[in-house]
Amino acid sequence: MATCKQVDRNNPKDPTPLEALAFDVHGPEPSRAEPSRPITILRALWLLHARGGRYRAVTLIRLSQHFDRPGRRRLRDWARRQLSRDYGCFLQVGAQIGPGLKLPHPQGIVIGAGARVGRNCVLYQQVTLGGARRGDFAADRYPVIGDDVVVFAGAKLLGAVRVGDGACIGANAVVIRDVPAGRTAVGVPARLLP
Repeated sequence: MATCKQVDRNNPKDPTPLEALAFDVHGPEPSRAEPSRPITILRALWLLHARGGRYRAVTLIRLSQHFDRPGRRRLRDWARRQLSRDYGCFLQVGAQIGPGLKLPHPQGIVIGAGARVGRNCVLYQQVTLGGARRGDFAADRYPVIGDDVVVFAGAKLLGAVRVGDGACIGANAVVIRDVPAGRTAVGVPARLLP
């Protein structure tokens, strides 16, 4: 697994933020009647204004990641400000977020710079994915979430924890230890359900 400093944003295996947005909106396999439509900047802006609430927060996240390059920092900051103003969300653009992200209630979500979120994850309101202490980014101590994980309202994942594929994190759980694939963690501090 690559550390935060070793991530190559031009890796052909990883989808670009706009490709991930197309996956978020159209799903993994578009119907055969409708050809696969790539997301362009104009379509992303249309999603922001015409489709409104359902895809607005995810679109702002993807746009802020897309514009995180020299010469486009103002657009990145605009998207982050909109996300913060409209939803109270804080996103560090260095976070890796896989395609298929679902935010049913996107209020108050915090995603730190070194966090990695897998494919088809669901994050409810007030979820925090961050370091446990100062200096965690330099030491690469951020949560790594696998594919198909559901994190319910108010859950906090802190430090270098790994959540396996298909796991479930209960509401208001504070996860400071690894959660194996397919298991459910609840409580403060989080413990695994049998």
